[in-house]
Amino acid sequence: MGKNMSTDMNAETDKVAFASPEWIALARTVLEEIVAEHGEEGKSFSACEAFTDAPPGVAGKDSTTAAWHFRIVGKTVTVGEGTIDAADMNVSADYETVLPMARLVYTPEMIEQTRQNPPQGDSESAVDASNIPPYLVELHNRMAVVTQ
Repeated sequence: MGKNMSTDMNAETDKVAFASPEWIALARTVLEEIVAEHGEEGKSFSACEAFTDAPPGVAGKDSTTAAWHFRIVGKTVTVGEGTIDAADMNVSADYETVLPMARLVYTPEMIEQTRQNPPQGDSESAVDASNIPPYLVELHNRMAVVTQ
């Protein structure tokens, strides 16, 4: 059996800055692995996340915003820096505000509680949770443990 990314992302792995080019490269590796295993032919999903007031060295071409995106089609995925138009899920949030959530590993109980009691209030994020592939929780959790 090949080397499993979860083995690579253990305690000895250096943490990387959230949404940095290095973080996006790790996310690409994780996504390629889980989409190859769990993706379904005929199904697609895309996401775009932008984080404002990002620290220097993390922000992309816009010196204050860090952004990344991915598109899943069947069992393949493309990942890139920056934003895309017309993603299925768009997130726009303040970097420091979202950072604690990016580091949080989701338990099944937390996921069920969120499903039963969705967050309320104003948000710049457009998310239709019914369209999100359930295996993306694995992406989040594997990235949470390496996020600085």
